[in-house]
Amino acid sequence: MSTIEWDDQEFQDLGQRVNQAGDTVTRISINEGFRRLGRLIVPTTGTGPLAAETPKVTGKLARSTVFQIIGGPMNQALEIRQAARSALGVFYGQIVREGRGPVTAVNAKFLHFFIGSQEFFRKSVGPAKANPYHRRVFARLKPQIQNIVNDMGRRIIAHINGQGPVQ
Repeated sequence: MSTIEWDDQEFQDLGQRVNQAGDTVTRISINEGFRRLGRLIVPTTGTGPLAAETPKVTGKLARSTVFQIIGGPMNQALEIRQAARSALGVFYGQIVREGRGPVTAVNAKFLHFFIGSQEFFRKSVGPAKANPYHRRVFARLKPQIQNIVNDMGRRIIAHINGQGPVQ
């Protein structure tokens, strides 16, 4: 799993105030911010900058791109995933993003696989190089992500300080 970081100083400063305030408006503001981030990266299932940069052989991995707010009201998190699986149930997005080592037939005489419509039988295959396309997407979106994070912080601080909703 990869983690993308950005400056969240406003959130760090805000953490203690949010815990003290503990109100619904604050949690809704956080949820709305996460949804804005999710829609920036994945406007609708299988679309957006991440899906567009995903390597495509069949397109199944790109089409499986989704975002979801997980956790409860007290511990929300944004999860963006590509849930495509191989015929054997292996989540292959991580293999594409992180690469893999060599594979050798162990329980059979040969590995059997297809690339496009071409069928292959091999005793082993070499390593697959990592393609960190997700890092390139997040690096390109970093200014927009930072603006959304900063806006979330400003809105919550304004509410906690009694200044009303920020438009």
